[in-house]
Order: sequence, then structure tokens, then C-alpha cells
Amino acid sequence: MYDVLIILLLFPIFLAVSYITKKILLCNNLGPFRPFINALRFIGVVVHELSHFGMCLLVGVRPTGFSVKLKSEYSNKTDPHGSITIDTHNITFLQKMLIALAPLFVSTWLFFLSLEIAFTTQFNPFLRVLAGFFCLTLFLGATPSTVDFRSISHTFKDDPGYSCYQIALVILSGFLVLVLLAYYRFALLFDLFYFILTGIGYGILKYSFMGFNRLLRRITVGDDKSSREINYKKFSRRRFKPTKPRKLGIEEAHW
Repeated sequence: MYDVLIILLLFPIFLAVSYITKKILLCNNLGPFRPFINALRFIGVVVHELSHFGMCLLVGVRPTGFSVKLKSEYSNKTDPHGSITIDTHNITFLQKMLIALAPLFVSTWLFFLSLEIAFTTQFNPFLRVLAGFFCLTLFLGATPSTVDFRSISHTFKDDPGYSCYQIALVILSGFLVLVLLAYYRFALLFDLFYFILTGIGYGILKYSFMGFNRLLRRITVGDDKSSREINYKKFSRRRFKPTKPRKLGIEEAHW
């Protein structure tokens, strides 16, 4: 239980450290080390955009474009960057938030995995050195962009009521998972399983509330025939029916 809370606290800490590291390396003139830093940045950008792409597939949002570039299109200078476009039709706040913050989640877990490899003597020394450099690339690519944060805010404002409902379900499902794990004294093999169980709990709560809402409507409205006819007329589509021409001895033209 405490391990999960520590991980939740590590996300904002990793975000702050990543942002500071990125600003320091980009604002200072590193001289001959600049190409090396750009190479690390490019790997970080690849991880960043792949995190967005993978989360899109995970939450059921269709990605429509993916690009990673080493040089700027305007100045032709080395400036690693990337982008991903998605189908925003009927996208919810929770989907948008998970997609936008995916680089932070993925980079945090990859960082501690790489850090463990770097400090474990059983691994090959060359692999340990690569893991150490990979930790730096994750620092350079973990921070969500300004566009990512703005998209979360805009999606929330589109439907604040349903967005708050989704936040409440996530908090409730996470709390219930913690309570059940503590009650049955069940230890998870990996902390990642807690977030998977929270997602499963979110789905169970969501569809349970939807079913209860439909049952309540059926009990409240009843099976009255007139109510069904009213609802049918309200949501049915009217078809255009041309009127027959008046007969005045000679049939008029159909226009």
C-alpha cells in the first residue's frame, strides 16, 4: 500500500526534475557535447511519442499521424522533436489526460528499471553504462509539452460535469483496490498491477452505474405505451414525402 503511495508521489517529483534538467541542458552552451546531448534528446523524443501512441491504442483512441524529426523544418538546425495526431471525435477527459501524461508515466517506470540495471553488478558493464545514459534520455523526454497540458484543460472545459464524474470514479476505484488489498493482505508482485486493477475497477463501476441508471429509468418511466410512442416520435427521423399533384383534367408536372 505504501509502495503505491510512494509511486504516486514520484510522478510529480520526476516531472519537476525532468523539467529542470531539460532547461539546464538546453539553455547552456555545451560546446562539443551538444551533438551528444542532441542524440540523447532524439532518443527521448522517440520514447515520448511512442508513449503517446501506445496509450492511444490502450484507451481506444485512433491515432491518425505520427512523426519524429531530428532537424527543424524552419531553420534546418538540429532540434529533435515529434508529434502525434489523434481522432478527437467523442474523446473523453480521462482518455485525453492519460494520452497527454503517458510520457511521464512510461518514462518514470523505465527510469527506475534502467537505474536498477545500472547499479546491479550482475549485468554486463556495457549494458549498465547504456542503462545510465538511457536514464538521461528519459529525463530529457519525460516532460509533457505545453500543448499536452493545454489539451487536458480544453477537454475538461468541453464537458466539466462528465470530467468530474470520471475523476470521482478513478479515485473511488483506486481507494477500493487499496482497501481490498489491505483487507485480504494481498501483496502485488509488481506495483504496476495496482494501476491495472484500478482501471479494471473503473470499468466495473462505470458499467454498474450505467446499468443501475437504466434500471432506475425503466422503473420510473414504466412500460407505458404512450411514453414509448412519445420517445419514438421524439428521436425518429421524419422523411420527406412529396405530395401528389392536383388533377385539373391534365396532370401537373412533378417538380
